[in-house]
Amino acid sequence: MAVDPSVFRTSPIVNFGAGQLNNLAEEVKFLGGEKVFIVTDEGLRSAGLVDRAEAILAAENIDFHTRENPAQEPSVSLINSTADEMREYGADVVIGLGGGSSMDTSQIAGCAVTNRASVEEIIGVHLVKVPGLPNIAIPTTAGTASEVTGNAVTVLNDSSNKQPVISPHIYPDVAIVDPELTLGLPARVTAASGIDAFCHATESFLSTNATIMTKMFARESMGIILDNLPIAYSNGTDINARTGQMMGALLAGYTLANAGVTIIHATAHVIGARYKVPHGIANAICLVPVFRFYAQKVPGRMAELAGPLGVSDSVSDPQDRADHVINIVEKLVSDIGIDTRLSTYGILEDDIPEMARLTAESERLQLQSPAQATAEEVESMLRAAF
Repeated sequence: MAVDPSVFRTSPIVNFGAGQLNNLAEEVKFLGGEKVFIVTDEGLRSAGLVDRAEAILAAENIDFHTRENPAQEPSVSLINSTADEMREYGADVVIGLGGGSSMDTSQIAGCAVTNRASVEEIIGVHLVKVPGLPNIAIPTTAGTASEVTGNAVTVLNDSSNKQPVISPHIYPDVAIVDPELTLGLPARVTAASGIDAFCHATESFLSTNATIMTKMFARESMGIILDNLPIAYSNGTDINARTGQMMGALLAGYTLANAGVTIIHATAHVIGARYKVPHGIANAICLVPVFRFYAQKVPGRMAELAGPLGVSDSVSDPQDRADHVINIVEKLVSDIGIDTRLSTYGILEDDIPEMARLTAESERLQLQSPAQATAEEVESMLRAAF
């Protein structure tokens, strides 16, 4: 069998499993850290997670400074101010503790510091010229995969859209993926972050950049998430389900980092930036409408998801297999209680054409899509979700 050339990147060190947070000081020392800058969000202090991380560092006499940002997705100006604070403190290791917002902020800001640049100057593909400050990523949700990807996202200051900073230099040096940190996570956050991971797995499987290796990780991720996300959603203290969902999200991160995502994420980025809809919720809103579009345009590609999602081989027609995939996805979204109506989140119907235009202009994600969509076609998808 012929195998096309490909490149696979991820974070070089991944600590996975319950209790792995206890390795934090050891990993800081491994990176040569003496002045550690922690980026986290305000809510994690009350959950006790920031105190736990700080106590581990203090016990080893490691100096640290903690910045607690708002939990919503970070703007360019917020990341610039975080970078300024890193410079003033003289940080030599950065920790991103939290969801994707905290990890992305830590990664982009660390790159802004070492590249002596503003965030505006490094937004885009391969504009980061040298590695960022040594980075440890510690996710407290099971979904964003920022701990193993070289793609961090910021919201433009005018809130018109989200834009990525993409570079091999932005990958964390160490990931500490500890499912204990997700115990007791609110059900709505479990659902939103979990469906984000599911989108990473399914979209990257369909991506035009998919390879044998990325499909292997995506295939495993889909099955694990289907088995564990509904349980983790309904019982937040089930450590087995939490561990399974964390592994599913991690594997989805590996494939996201290398194959990329498609129109679902392109549309979700616009919704999230303009209306502050949580990223996972925005993905859930777009998931079924985009999959219906793919089933119409490229049923054979959609049918490729059928096996990983457990559709019986007795269903043989590609269109039927694609339709079974959509039924499974609809059930998953329903089982985790996500309302997928745009109107629920205050989105104005008159704004749909502009959101569709911005989505259609997301060239990078359009090119990765198994079927590209015009602005009119995106508008039709969004109206179906209204």
